[in-house]
Amino acid sequence: MRKSIGLLAVAAAMVVGCGKDKVEVIEGVKIQIHEHDDKAQKLKDGDIITFDLVIRNGADSVLQDTHKEGQPGKGMVQAPQAAPGTFKGTFENGLRLLSVGDSATILVPIDSLIKTVQAPLPPFLKPGTDLKYSVRILKVQSKGEFEKEMEAQAAVAKQKAAKLIAQEPALIAAYIAKSGKTFQKTASGLNYSIEKAGSGPSPKMGETWVVNYRGTFMNGKEFDKGSAAEMPLGQMIPGFNEALTLMKAGGKATFVIPSPIAYGDQPRGPIPANSVLVFELEVLSKK
Repeated sequence: MRKSIGLLAVAAAMVVGCGKDKVEVIEGVKIQIHEHDDKAQKLKDGDIITFDLVIRNGADSVLQDTHKEGQPGKGMVQAPQAAPGTFKGTFENGLRLLSVGDSATILVPIDSLIKTVQAPLPPFLKPGTDLKYSVRILKVQSKGEFEKEMEAQAAVAKQKAAKLIAQEPALIAAYIAKSGKTFQKTASGLNYSIEKAGSGPSPKMGETWVVNYRGTFMNGKEFDKGSAAEMPLGQMIPGFNEALTLMKAGGKATFVIPSPIAYGDQPRGPIPANSVLVFELEVLSKK
C-alpha cells in the first residue's frame, strides 16, 4: 500500500512539473506561467502594480529590460478595452491573470498588433511571431496607497534637492579653482571663461547658430557631444541660451551652468535632476 501511495505522489509531482511553463490560452491571453501562488493577493482593476519586465521579439532580441534601466515598471491594472480593433490577448489583459509574486511570459501575437495599430510596425517585429513580455509582479497598491507613497518620495526628493542646491556654489568654486582658467559670472549665476574671442556680432535670441560643443558634469564625465550642431537660441536651457549670447563667430569658451538655469529638478536622459553642467563651446557661424 505504501508503495502505491509513493508512486501516486511521484506521478502527481510529474504532472505538476510538466504543467509549469506550459504555454496556455486563458481568457484569450496566450501566457506561460513560471511561478504562481493561489494564496497570494490577486490583481484587480484599478490596482497600481510594480513589476520587473523584459520585452523580447520573436528572435529573442531584448527590446526593453527594466533591470538594465535601473528601476521597475509601474502601471495600473485596467478592465479589458472594448474599443473597435482591440483584442483579448494584450499584455495589459495578461496582467489581470496574475497575483503578487507571480512571474509569467505573456505572448502577444504580432498579427493581432498589426490589425490593431493600423500602421506599419518596426521591421524587428515579424508577422507570425509573438512579442514576449516576461514579467514578475513585485508589489500591488491601491490608488490611495500609491499616491501616498509618491508624496513621501517627492518630499524626500525635495529635501535632497535643497541640500544639493545649497552645496552648488562651493562645488562650482572648487571646480573653477582647479580648472586653471579665469572665469567671470553673470547676474543669473552663469560662469564663463572666454578662451578665444571670435569676431562679428554676437548671437541673439530667435537666431540659429552652428556650434561644436561638449557637455560634461563637474567630475569630467561626458553626457553629450555635437559637431556642427544647429542651436536655436531661446529653445534651449536658459544657461545655454545665455552662453551663446556671450560669444561670437570663431569664439571658444567654457561655461559652468548651475542647475537652476540648466534642467533644474527635472532629469533629462543621462542628466540627473539638479545637475551642474559644464560646456566647452565653439561657435562656427550663423545659420
